[in-house]
Amino acid sequence: MPYPARAPTRILTGVALVVAAVLFAGCSANGDDADDLSDGGTGPDAAPSVFEHIHALSPGENSGELLVATHEGLYEVVVASDGTGTADGPVGGLDFDPMGFTVSGDTAYASGHPGPTTPDSFGSPNLGLIVSTDRGQSWDNVSLTGQTDFHALTVSPPVKDGSAARIFGIDTSKSTIQRSLDGGTTWTDGAELVARDILVDPTNPGTIYATTEKGLAQSSDDAASFAILSQAPALYLLGADNVTGALAGIDTTGAVWTEDDTDTWVRGGTVSGTPQAVAMSGERLYVADDRGIAFTDDDGTTWTVVDLSR
Repeated sequence: MPYPARAPTRILTGVALVVAAVLFAGCSANGDDADDLSDGGTGPDAAPSVFEHIHALSPGENSGELLVATHEGLYEVVVASDGTGTADGPVGGLDFDPMGFTVSGDTAYASGHPGPTTPDSFGSPNLGLIVSTDRGQSWDNVSLTGQTDFHALTVSPPVKDGSAARIFGIDTSKSTIQRSLDGGTTWTDGAELVARDILVDPTNPGTIYATTEKGLAQSSDDAASFAILSQAPALYLLGADNVTGALAGIDTTGAVWTEDDTDTWVRGGTVSGTPQAVAMSGERLYVADDRGIAFTDDDGTTWTVVDLSR
C-alpha cells in the first residue's frame, strides 16, 4: 500500500525517493488515521476505544503512568499490572486537540487546534507551539500562534548547560521539516521530507529519525538532510526509551520491530488494525490501535489491552 504520510512533503537526501501516490490526512472526520495496516493482531479482538482518536502516548516517571493526547484533550492514564486502568481528563478542563504532542523533561510541547471551549488565548484556527510545565494544567504560547498546526513534534532531551531545546515538527502546510534551535522562538526550513513520524534520539540529541515510505531515515545535522538506513525496516511509527535510547517501531503491515544491542532490528508480533501512536518505557511497549491502548513486554508476542471502563 502507499505510504500514509501525515503531511504532503518530500525528501531530498542524496537518495532519490518517490513521492507517495496517495497521502492520507492526519485524521479523518470520524477520527480514523488511514486504512488498516494489518488484518488484525495477537490478543483480544479489536474493541471500541474510550477515546475518539489518540495522537500520542507519553510515559511518565512512574510505572504505568501515561499522558495521552487525544482529539478531546490531554488525559492522564494510570495502568495497573493486570491491565486495568483509570483515565482522568481532559487535564485542566482543556478540550484542545493536540495533533502534535511530546514531552521532554518537565516540559510538554503541543500543537494542533482549539476545541469548542478552548480559551481564545490558545490561538485559532491553529495553536502554533504551546508549552506546559505543570503536566498540561496550563499552557503558554511560544510561537506561530494561530498559524501553524504541527501534526508531529519531537524535542531534544533537557541539557544541564541551559541551552535552548531543539524542536522539530511536521507542518501540514509546508514541504519541509520545520526546526527551531532556540526553544521554539524562531523557525527555519529543514529537509524536504515525506514523513509520518519523527523522533530525536533521547540519548544522542544530534540524531533525528524519520519514518518515510522508503524506510527509516536518519539526520545528524539538525534535520537539514536525511539518509535512509538500509538495514532498518520500513517503519510507520517510531518510539524510544528515554533512559536507554532503545528504539522500537511498527511497520506498515502492523508488525512490531525492536533494535537490539548490535543495532540489528528484530521482528516481533503485530498490533491490531491501524496503529495511532507508540511509546516505550523500559522493556514495555505501549500502542494505541483499534483495541484502544494496549501494552506488551515481549515485543508484541502477547498483549494486554488496557481496560478503562471501571
